[in-house]
Amino acid sequence: MELSSRASDHIYTLHRTPFSLAPLIHSFYDEWTSVEKDILLSYLILPLVSYKPMHKFLANAKRNSSLRTMTSDSSRLIGLALRVEEFKPITNAALLILTAEKSLEVNSEMSVASIKKICTINSNKDLLRYSRKLAMVFSGEDVVSIYRTLGLKSL
Repeated sequence: MELSSRASDHIYTLHRTPFSLAPLIHSFYDEWTSVEKDILLSYLILPLVSYKPMHKFLANAKRNSSLRTMTSDSSRLIGLALRVEEFKPITNAALLILTAEKSLEVNSEMSVASIKKICTINSNKDLLRYSRKLAMVFSGEDVVSIYRTLGLKSL
């Protein structure tokens, strides 16, 4: 039993590496229209798109879906602040990878722009789609109101 639990821990770790999750962040910014300080949204992508209770909403999200419709079911947001903290080091590493390989560019206003094709090899296709849908849901909102609406006080 001990060996199999260690193996599953390793598989879990492999699926949560910055290299495997960076395309999710890239996918978001590929769909997103840059605004000032939108790099802060990076810290929301992985905790939201990887959370199973959010999957049904994101899978069915349409152009008229909004932050308000996303937050209408509070079960989608349970533990979000904790997940944001948990994913912070992975997000930081993924952003470093994406900027180093010149897939994303961060300008002086701390806004992010996608500048290269997304490397989707070995990425979960559903999660890539959910990242794009999340960008669509967030569109038209400013960073501060997104954090406030999600109940996050700080990063």
